[in-house]
Amino acid sequence: MTTLAESLAIALQHHQAGRLPEAEEIYRQVLQQQPNQVDALQLLGVIVYQSGKLEEAIAYYRQALALNPALSQVHSNLGIALKQQGLLEEAVQHYQQALALNPNSPQFHCNLGIALRELEQLESATLHFKQAIALQQDFVEAYDNLGDVLEQQGQYEEALVCYGKAIELKPNFAMAHWHRAEALLRMGEFSRGFAEYEWRWRIGIFGQKPTFEAPPWDGSHLKGKTILLYGEQGYGDRIQFIRYAPLVRERGGRVIAVCLAPLTQLLTKVPGIERVLDLDAEVPDFDVHAALMSLPLLLGTTPETIPAQIPYLKVPELSKIKLEAPTNTRLKVGIVWAGNAMNRNMRRRTCGLQSFFPLLETPGVAFYSLQVGSRSQDLAALPASIQVQDLSGQLRDFTDTAAVIAQLDLVISIDTSVAHLAGALGKPVWVLLPFVAEWRWMLRREDSPWYPTMRLFRQESLGDWSGVMARVAEALALAL
Repeated sequence: MTTLAESLAIALQHHQAGRLPEAEEIYRQVLQQQPNQVDALQLLGVIVYQSGKLEEAIAYYRQALALNPALSQVHSNLGIALKQQGLLEEAVQHYQQALALNPNSPQFHCNLGIALRELEQLESATLHFKQAIALQQDFVEAYDNLGDVLEQQGQYEEALVCYGKAIELKPNFAMAHWHRAEALLRMGEFSRGFAEYEWRWRIGIFGQKPTFEAPPWDGSHLKGKTILLYGEQGYGDRIQFIRYAPLVRERGGRVIAVCLAPLTQLLTKVPGIERVLDLDAEVPDFDVHAALMSLPLLLGTTPETIPAQIPYLKVPELSKIKLEAPTNTRLKVGIVWAGNAMNRNMRRRTCGLQSFFPLLETPGVAFYSLQVGSRSQDLAALPASIQVQDLSGQLRDFTDTAAVIAQLDLVISIDTSVAHLAGALGKPVWVLLPFVAEWRWMLRREDSPWYPTMRLFRQESLGDWSGVMARVAEALALAL
């Protein structure tokens, strides 16, 4: 007769060999005989976690720790699962308990650093990544994560050293290459930065690179060939980089563009594009293809040669949206305070409607909300003394938003697609940026070489939206 210890050993062999169903069955059999068998509980927790059953894994980990609170690895595993559920504070508590039990684990230090970074406790995260490296000097992921938190604190050169060390240790480490790309681009080193940016396809954040029978374009003269340009990432990225279509056309090609449906109508008027198709349309034959965000590399863009002939988008000629304004209005201003919650950086970039309150009672200014989606409902919480016209019900796609922007004097927006749209239309636009902004806004600039009509207002310290808004209020008063 097989003992419990023997059964666990057999299950562990299955587990280590990747035969998860067999291992899970044995663990469950062990628990039927001995419900408080700690090893079976924690290992079953690992298996159900690997199967994507987070809540069940958390329950098993908690049960194991209730029986034996001194299991450092289970505390760490529970922290990992809690972090995936967005329960960062509780995850930190369990990472800390794991470290209290095993202070010399580089992985535990790294895990805690990652959670602290997401809580924007950057200095504490930095210390734990450094400790992880001190304990394991070839810890590639710790170098990369240390570079990221240093960059978020504005220590760009130090961050580049960390990314370089990670890549030295693991040359094909895509995440470090991508982080280095963003740092280089932010610092204006476009040649190296856009070359490194090609690693984005290997990190899994932006999905898989499309595969086509036709070869990718190498930037050479097209000699009458048809080229397919396809977008990636968010709406703002597509709006920003569609500007390259005329340059591709100048290389002797016939340009077809594929984009997301809300942009299709707007992009049909971009110079140099023969056809614009949405993702569901049948694509005609083409000879070569290129991603929009690879065009700066293929065309050798530098900060001085950014194509910035504004406007490169046109407002639709016919629109039923007509803005009304009080009789004493001197400026009509559109505002956006939140972006797509699915964007990994949007929490840092979003200031919230409340941050706009100091502006919204400015005499002589009529405010219009360009906010769409669920966050447009934030307007319901406005004090009675503040009037903002809610246009969300009329903004079906970017063509509608463009028609509204054309009737405004100014757009004030966080870093989101509306800011790109206003810039591409040549409308004055003030963009509210976090302390470390997206790479495209570069460093310490109040202007943007991408959009001549844009003005940038940056946080001077982490999370300081009030300081940003105070400077915006001063600028708005001067604009009246």
